[in-house]
Amino acid sequence: ALAAGTAGGAAAADGVKPPSLAATLLGKAPLTPSSELPELNASTPQPTLSSAARALTSLLSTAQAGQAGQLALIGKTALFGNAAPDTADLAQKLQDSISKSGLFYESHVAEWVKGERPLADLMREPQMQRLLQQGTESARAATSGPDLSAAQMVNQQLHTQEQNRVLWNGQAWPGQQMQWEVQRDRREGGRGGEADEQAEPIWRSGVRFRLPLLGAVSAAVTLIGDQVHIQVQTDSDGSATTLRAWAGQLESAMAAAGAQLSSLTISQEDGDAG
Repeated sequence: ALAAGTAGGAAAADGVKPPSLAATLLGKAPLTPSSELPELNASTPQPTLSSAARALTSLLSTAQAGQAGQLALIGKTALFGNAAPDTADLAQKLQDSISKSGLFYESHVAEWVKGERPLADLMREPQMQRLLQQGTESARAATSGPDLSAAQMVNQQLHTQEQNRVLWNGQAWPGQQMQWEVQRDRREGGRGGEADEQAEPIWRSGVRFRLPLLGAVSAAVTLIGDQVHIQVQTDSDGSATTLRAWAGQLESAMAAAGAQLSSLTISQEDGDAG
């Protein structure tokens, strides 16, 4: 499961200020001409937001005001040590880094209610950990305004729901930064409706590193049914040549794992594929 995370991290790196909440909502809402608006009785009360809507607005405003606007999940510990990791163990840690991040907490609660998920799993997620906090720290947080971490999580959940994409930044092994992105796409050319919902999705996953010897390296995996396509890009032709020399071992390893490699390209960024 490899991922790039380049698209999500670029906007934050460029320092582009996110649009305000009002501008975001206005851009998505259809505008009705004033002539088509219904006339209201003078005694009609002014509309007000519900307490839930006010709380959500406060959280989103907080999320867009500072570091809570960060859309990527942040890994707190390295995925593995300096020794080569066990493949199955690494795959589980990658899965846990997203599934136990709190990003899908509400759906996990629904699964628990149905008896499909143990309570022990929920206890490990950030939302449950916050609920379990007791004493003066919790009381102080409750009186100091919206919880920044909760605001950030809501912002990340909305972004994931809208974009069908999860971003993760952390360390692959101690001292080695890694950007990871997982995205779900629908097949192009669909006509919409129920047929598209039932169509097999396209999964894209990729990582990006800056390695001591190879420099910047990104690897993107596209999974379409049982077809696996891998594209690797480097910032130098020498690094691309080095990686091509190991392409045969990658193909053999994937075949041994039962994953047939449909295509593999290794190239210098903005250069010719090889």
